[in-house]
Amino acid sequence: MMKPTIGLLAIAMASSSFGAEASNPDIIDRQALVTRHNITITSFDETANRGEWTPIQIGNGNFAIGVDATGLQTFMLQGNMGHATLSDWAWYTAPNPENYRAEESFIPITGGDGKQRPYAINGKHHWSELSPEEVKRAEGVWNYFRENPGRLSLGQIRFEIKTRNGQRIKGGDLKNLRQTLDLWTGVVTSSYEIEGAPVEVITLCHPQQDAVAVKVKSPLIGEGRLRVLFELPPPRGAASDTLKVENPTPDRSNLLRDIDGTRYAVSISHPSAVLTQSPWKPGQPHRFALEPKRGAEEFAFVSQFSPEVPASVPTFAETLAASEKSWPEFWKSGAAIDLSESNDPRWRELERRIVLGQYLTKVNSTGNSPPQESGLFSNSWNGKFHLEMTAWHGIHFALWGRPEQVEGWMDWYTGPGLEAAKAEAKRQGYKGARWMKMIAPSAEWESPSNHGPFRMTQNGHAIYWAEQMYRAKPTRETLEKFQDLVMETATFMADYLWFDEKTDRYVLGPPLLTGSEATDPLKSFNSTVELSYWFYGLRIAQQWRERLGLPRDAHWDEILAKLSKPPVAEGLVRDVENSALPTNLRPTPVGKFLARPAWFEAYGCMRGDEIDKEAMVTTFEKIWSENKEGCQWMFWGCDFPMMAMTAARLGKPDLAIEALLTEHKNNVVLASGFNNAGSTPYLPGTGGILWAVAMMAAGWEGAPDRHAPGFPDDGSWKVKWEGLQKAQ
Repeated sequence: MMKPTIGLLAIAMASSSFGAEASNPDIIDRQALVTRHNITITSFDETANRGEWTPIQIGNGNFAIGVDATGLQTFMLQGNMGHATLSDWAWYTAPNPENYRAEESFIPITGGDGKQRPYAINGKHHWSELSPEEVKRAEGVWNYFRENPGRLSLGQIRFEIKTRNGQRIKGGDLKNLRQTLDLWTGVVTSSYEIEGAPVEVITLCHPQQDAVAVKVKSPLIGEGRLRVLFELPPPRGAASDTLKVENPTPDRSNLLRDIDGTRYAVSISHPSAVLTQSPWKPGQPHRFALEPKRGAEEFAFVSQFSPEVPASVPTFAETLAASEKSWPEFWKSGAAIDLSESNDPRWRELERRIVLGQYLTKVNSTGNSPPQESGLFSNSWNGKFHLEMTAWHGIHFALWGRPEQVEGWMDWYTGPGLEAAKAEAKRQGYKGARWMKMIAPSAEWESPSNHGPFRMTQNGHAIYWAEQMYRAKPTRETLEKFQDLVMETATFMADYLWFDEKTDRYVLGPPLLTGSEATDPLKSFNSTVELSYWFYGLRIAQQWRERLGLPRDAHWDEILAKLSKPPVAEGLVRDVENSALPTNLRPTPVGKFLARPAWFEAYGCMRGDEIDKEAMVTTFEKIWSENKEGCQWMFWGCDFPMMAMTAARLGKPDLAIEALLTEHKNNVVLASGFNNAGSTPYLPGTGGILWAVAMMAAGWEGAPDRHAPGFPDDGSWKVKWEGLQKAQ
């Protein structure tokens, strides 16, 4: 490789954010890198099972919409929930005529310290001794607080296209289909034929406004056989759902909707079409039809969704210009990885996953609060997010030099999220801030779950996030922004532990639900992952005190000196101290659920200072071989990058690559870019790939001193990168 000139090196360095180093001075042609992975669809089956086909998604992080092969949401796809139009701001809480109270979902649980504290786990496992009336009440409480608040589906925009005999088209009627997403501009172009008549559709989303713009060209318009329907379905439990058209003009219609006091507007700019309303019955979707003018062969419209009627709606041309400006700016920002000069034929698939992962996490995961596991694509878990997964969703933004993309999350973490965490700790009698697992942005209550409230990983993630943001921008301003988050979380972490006089050590749990979800949370204690986060969190909190000019906390130092170490038995790393996992495994039938090897997070996602590395090597090799032999382990989408990071840290870069690309039903990345595992889709798997490859390319604390230390060093891979941050 030629030595770069000083000028070229300066350009490469300037492309990174916050002074991140660029290890390879070759300038990456980012447009060529991105566009060689444009999504192209040439076949469509509306009856496909989950995962066989998913719509292409467009959006801006606060708002997104999935479109099928027609360019809109024309078909009711089966199984893959492909017709959501979701936002970061639209949430709905159903009426509560039964006056259910959140505390009715609580049950007192005795912890390792002998004290009872309330947890939101009042589910069917606890109803055996209740009367039928009490069970009915308990079920109502459970369902209400699990479903509410729920993310509100804003509506569906579909074509109504008729055949010559007047029937609505089916998926099989689309001939000569070709649909392409230009990743560089965010524009979807769909072309197909209906009974020989061509249809061309351009669909895109405005980068700043929550608006979708559409242009259609077809002789079917002039024949009166093509129009657009807007359908606004009612959410579950709605008692009142009213809609009025406010201040209409010939070119614009404002649909103002009120569902039990939750209001939002759909404002449609339609200069060459007329909007008419269909008759409506309570409980049915509100339906409007956009009728193009007869004789025309082309029309365009823009539909903007917002909490209130906007003063103006952007035109199609304005939306297109904004998208063509915004997406190149995104791709040129932060980091890039180019694998195209590699000799390993798998480079293209890995690079495809990397590029599409950046696109999809930008679309789904850059709003004003953490995303749900399926992002803005579909409503899994009633739209709520799981805080133990936030690192998987978004740590990569910091590692890829784009921490500004998660500023909305960080404002939530340091604002409403922190206040809710402090209230949760107080309710349970703890000091500091206890982060809940499954909540909505308002964080009014934790969603009841059989075991979810016993999850603890999210507490470590809160401090991990603060430290990552400081590493991206090491300033006094960052320290002060996250000071309360770090200190309050560490205070809870210290208070949650209990001291065992018999063994002269601090113990973590019970109750404790590990990521494996394979042990009894009411009995589990001293889990490998959570202990690692406790060591990490308290150490980082002490560092923050020193950075802020404060004295170290003596109690935290005492805990660090006497905190239980991650358990090892028979030369293997255990899940929890009082469980034999993974020492008692035997061959099991293919597909049988046993456990997720979640304890690799302790050495893959973080350096795991207390981890017995020799035992971790043996454990990794055991689980890797067992999975190959008979699928004894139940892997989720995020587990493959977790295994890759673990393999890289253990000096097994060839297995790191194999983990990222191994053939497994939950490691599938569809043509649309989505990871088809867990929720549909599963964004933690997508973000996890970006986390892993950033670490493998730029290195980590203690990594070998060579280029791309997580990739094989045998000449099969040539990794060009710029703008990445070293991982923790």
